[in-house]
Amino acid sequence: MLLEAVIRKMLVDGDQWASWQGYHIPVSEQYFVIWTPIGTPMHWKPGTWLAHKHQLSYFWPGKWYTIHAGYDEQGKCISAYCDVVLPQTGYTNTAKELIYTDLYVDVVVREDYSVYTKDQEVFERAARAYPIVEQSRQQSFEALDWLEEQATQWTGPFEKIPRQLPRTDFETLDAHEARSVLQRISTSNDQGKQNR
Repeated sequence: MLLEAVIRKMLVDGDQWASWQGYHIPVSEQYFVIWTPIGTPMHWKPGTWLAHKHQLSYFWPGKWYTIHAGYDEQGKCISAYCDVVLPQTGYTNTAKELIYTDLYVDVVVREDYSVYTKDQEVFERAARAYPIVEQSRQQSFEALDWLEEQATQWTGPFEKIPRQLPRTDFETLDAHEARSVLQRISTSNDQGKQNR
């Protein structure tokens, strides 16, 4: 069985905005992947609901972003949500919690792979109230612009994110099986790029 982990989305004032449980898929030591199946309780400050899509969440130590890719029941990628965040370094493939602090601005990928950014006005309000947000302005918007460009071309960190999963029952696999599935997809993505 895969190791379980809790993801916690924090606000800069220290409040928790969201939390949910998932499963480590130990694909790499350079980035960390958590699988959250359909039906998982999603605890958000406004309320709790059951996840209506599968999700792979990607965390990169020291980076200004985290990415959550959503999948339908057939394993087709139907969305990606990219949070600009304060960089963290404590992520591992065995962490019981993966915590990130949201900096409000986001890149969103729709089901048709069109891309847009959002919440710039929320960032501006937070920057007036919290010095850490204002101090992060340049890095936040550089990350936002870079993520938008990468999402549009499905390059950079998006190359690690499958557009189609061959299966959606990762929670039933052991770590080796789950890792192999995602590594095969990543390898085939790399080969596809080389053949273009």
